[in-house]
Amino acid sequence: MFRSLQDTNNKKSDLPISKRNGFKPSKQSQEKLLKYIGIIFSSIFIIVILIRWVFNDTASVEYYTEEELTNFDFKEINHEELKKYDEGVEAYLIDNEGKVTIKDIKSEIDQLYHSTVDYYDLNDYEGAPNGQESADHILLLIPLRNAEPVLPLMLKHTMNLTYPHSLIDIAFLVSDCSKDDHTLEALFDYSIALQHGNLSKVLQLEEEERNRKLKGTKDLHLKYMNPDYIETVEKSFDPKSHHKEYDTPFRSIQIFKKDFGQVIGQGFSDRHDVKVQGIRRKLMGRARNWLTANSLKPYHSWVYWRDVDIELMPGDIIQHLMKFNFDVVVPNVWRPLPEFLGNEQAYDLNSWIESDQALELAKTLDEDDVIVEGYAEYPTWRAHLGYVRDPNGNPDEIVGLDGIGGVSILAKAKVFRRGAHFPAFTFLNHAETEAFGKMCKKMGFSVGGLPHYTIWHIYEPSEDDLQEIARKERKKRRQQ
Repeated sequence: MFRSLQDTNNKKSDLPISKRNGFKPSKQSQEKLLKYIGIIFSSIFIIVILIRWVFNDTASVEYYTEEELTNFDFKEINHEELKKYDEGVEAYLIDNEGKVTIKDIKSEIDQLYHSTVDYYDLNDYEGAPNGQESADHILLLIPLRNAEPVLPLMLKHTMNLTYPHSLIDIAFLVSDCSKDDHTLEALFDYSIALQHGNLSKVLQLEEEERNRKLKGTKDLHLKYMNPDYIETVEKSFDPKSHHKEYDTPFRSIQIFKKDFGQVIGQGFSDRHDVKVQGIRRKLMGRARNWLTANSLKPYHSWVYWRDVDIELMPGDIIQHLMKFNFDVVVPNVWRPLPEFLGNEQAYDLNSWIESDQALELAKTLDEDDVIVEGYAEYPTWRAHLGYVRDPNGNPDEIVGLDGIGGVSILAKAKVFRRGAHFPAFTFLNHAETEAFGKMCKKMGFSVGGLPHYTIWHIYEPSEDDLQEIARKERKKRRQQ
């Protein structure tokens, strides 16, 4: 049965278990064991010697004394020579195609690696009231949603800014647009034209094309607007009034695309329904905070928030707002109305001075309730910046505010660096920009508004307004 364990020459089996040892493990001789141990240790010793010999020059550990570390001789860098790469190596190669080779760059690659550390003293970027003279950099932030129709208007005002374009970085946030909207694509094309210095020509050609087409019912309300206001708007975009830097490209443009789950409609009645204001404002707070966090750079001294749908705005608004040296400052915001509604109206009621009645009202609300200003459901009896306005008042008069609106906000960048933000939650029974104003006051920042310095928001007809316009149009047709 076990014959296979023994070969034909009667040779002992090499297996540790065999018939000869009663099927018990065979014992290795002590000499063999010692021999194997010796071979193992010798091999380990030889391997260690080889490793130390091979890697002695490349993997050795160097130790420095404290004095050596303190006096470490860093590589000298010729920053003047490397300035040509400020826009990036790839951009330098494109601009100097045929004049420079990869070999030339490789000779400076070591210096480039050692020059990638930037040092900023944030005390130098606190924001000065004469920011233009101090060459303060501005971050212009513009959130967009289903904004394709008003992009030309927004970009005209952007080009009309008289603050040096070379000191302005622009960051757009496109979010929560409907499926049939093309804001992102249009903005991208316009931005390329803007940075090539020919956007004004592009917009002029588009406007001429629109004028050749028949006007639709969406323009009917213009027939009922104050003619003087319409004339003012048209003159403000007359090419003859353009300043010398109108077509000058900006320092940079960034376009971000991110959705935040905003499903509330963009119609005037949808956006301003009291039932959705709390939810809508908190989502807008998230969007503003996201855009700030992703675009604010160490060298920015000021942050200018601006809505896309401003119709009239002075070109020097940045210089005018910053000269008061407030940490946060806003202008007054009104909107035109059809003549049958009184021609004009205060638009932004989110800029206000706190009242005792509002503080008492807050005590009766749940912690998560949001007070929505300007609605009968929340009688706050606050003094609104919009209602303090005198058309002939001093545009340099400034008043302290507690809450602010978001149509046009100029803030020092240090406000955001020190932790202030647009609450996407209920903060002191407010959210977003109004809560931002309250938070800034709590943190010791100065917050102010200009009651007699006015910018104008576009008129968006409500459903009631459209019905009234339709009724007037039917009446005209009957009288003909």
